[in-house]
Order: sequence, then structure tokens, then C-alpha cells
Amino acid sequence: MAKNLSGELHVASANRLRDGMVVFLDEAGEWTTRLDRAAVARDERSAEILLARAQAEAFGVVDSFLVAVAESNDGTLEPLSLREKIRASGLTFDAIAAEAVRYA
Repeated sequence: MAKNLSGELHVASANRLRDGMVVFLDEAGEWTTRLDRAAVARDERSAEILLARAQAEAFGVVDSFLVAVAESNDGTLEPLSLREKIRASGLTFDAIAAEAVRYA
């Protein structure tokens, strides 16, 4: 059985133009690299509003979109899809950035 990746909880994500880092929209309308500070939409209507806010706050970022997340009992957020887990961890970007610095 396929895993349900649509989820009920969503955060808005994008990539920062300055350095390509994955960022999340927080409650204040600022972009942060920390998933734990992201604004969480808890229903479909809130998700629509969050995406509209992300698109309105798109200065300095590219391709804002919603990411389905799960929230643990202690409030920790984790993306549901493997792709978004990788994006949120920054592992591949750090490796690419380190290689780019080496050749700069």
C-alpha cells in the first residue's frame, strides 16, 4: 500500500536565491532555514492561505510550494516524502557547496 504523502499538515518551502538553501516561511512572514520555526497549516483552507502568503513573500526566494509534514507529540515536524526529508536535511547541498568552495 502506498504511503499517503498528502498529509493534513503543511509548511511553505522555497529555495533562497542568494545561496540556494531550502527555506520555510515562519509565522512572521520571514523565510528561515529551520523547519521547526515554520508556520504550520492544519487544514486545507489554512494551507491555501499559507501558500498565498508564501507567494506574496517571494522576494529573495524561488518556487514556493507546500510540503506535507507530520508532527510528533513533542511538536517536532518532519516532511512526509523522502525528497523533502533530503531537502530539509541539507545534506546534499552541503556536499555540493563544500565541493564548490574547494574549486573557487
